[in-house]
Amino acid sequence: MTNAVWEFPLSLPRNAFTSREVPRAGDVWRLCQDVATLASIGAGWPPERFRTEKVAFIVYEMTLIHGVRPPYGKVLDTKTWVSRLRRRTLSTREVRVRSEGELVASATQQWVHVDFDTQKPKQSSPEAATAFPATDVGPSVQMPSFEALPGSHHEFAFDMWQIWSDPLSHANHPAYIDWCDESTSRQMLSADLDPVLLRPIAEQVRFRSSVLPGERVRVRTERIGTVGSDAVVLRHEIETERGPAAEATSIRALAEGSGEALIAAWD
Repeated sequence: MTNAVWEFPLSLPRNAFTSREVPRAGDVWRLCQDVATLASIGAGWPPERFRTEKVAFIVYEMTLIHGVRPPYGKVLDTKTWVSRLRRRTLSTREVRVRSEGELVASATQQWVHVDFDTQKPKQSSPEAATAFPATDVGPSVQMPSFEALPGSHHEFAFDMWQIWSDPLSHANHPAYIDWCDESTSRQMLSADLDPVLLRPIAEQVRFRSSVLPGERVRVRTERIGTVGSDAVVLRHEIETERGPAAEATSIRALAEGSGEALIAAWD
């Protein structure tokens, strides 16, 4: 049996919350990943089946818009569906998360079906295509428009931990948002701003290659624009010794006070 739209009651774990008692952006991404995985299990494709057939779906782009910030313990209403499937290889999945009717997150995920060993694109089986029927429930997510305002850049580097590896033996895609926000937070510190006040508005990541355990990772963050005087728009370039790993755009504001101070941190 197939089901075009899947809904689950889920909660964010305790470690997803900052000292302000609001969830981090990367952990909202992890929640969306859980929703997609649960829908796949419900459709008859648990992780074990993908491994047996030596295939996988991996994310090559994701866009997410943030809404209200739910407290710890709140049961969230999640919904997901596939809005497009192309050549049994490229899949667009929508995820929506609500709390008492208010939007927590809207996400559009672009997935590619790959060979498990080579992680190169591979057409899925007819059975898999049937299990994930495309349906039109609502439009895909688009990043907000912004005004260009180039600024300075900040860089930091680290080594990918061995224990950060996901089931495909590389960094899981929500980790890239953690790295982007860490880069932003370090620049905030240099401008005498408290990083805990960072408030996510939206972000988009285009993944180029995997990040493997033990690799040296460099994150370069620069200001590229603003949304009025409330939010800064940042571009992040993530790379390893092998070359570009991802390109990201994040829109961030402050939880308290004017966003002008955050914008000025990249002057």
